[in-house]
Amino acid sequence: MLLPILLGAVLGALFVLVARRRGRTGETRLLALGLVVAALIYVGLALARADHRGLALEAAGLGIFGLIAWLGARASLWWLVLGWGAHVGWDVGLHLDRSQASVAAWYPLLCIGFDLVIAGYLLGPTDAGQASHSEAA
Repeated sequence: MLLPILLGAVLGALFVLVARRRGRTGETRLLALGLVVAALIYVGLALARADHRGLALEAAGLGIFGLIAWLGARASLWWLVLGWGAHVGWDVGLHLDRSQASVAAWYPLLCIGFDLVIAGYLLGPTDAGQASHSEAA
């Protein structure tokens, strides 16, 4: 159970490193895009299962996380912190219950590690010693 979370955390850290190489604006955009992709993966999995109820729920989640990502890229990085943190709740609330399993057991755990690292990064100070990622432009 711990291994997928750790692997997700490593992948999240690698994603953060890639995002950081893009400069402040590019970093924000990539972290916002990543949140949309995280939600879009679940939509794709529901499509692959031909699960109409699950697809409707995941599509609603895509809309919610898409809006949060847009706000994070346009208004304030706090929206991205909220989005990545809320995505952990999405993973736990909808995908950890094995009696209603819609994805492989390891996948939500991997996502939890990934999401928490990104949310934690967004909360942390920059290496320049400034306050946590000044408001997005």
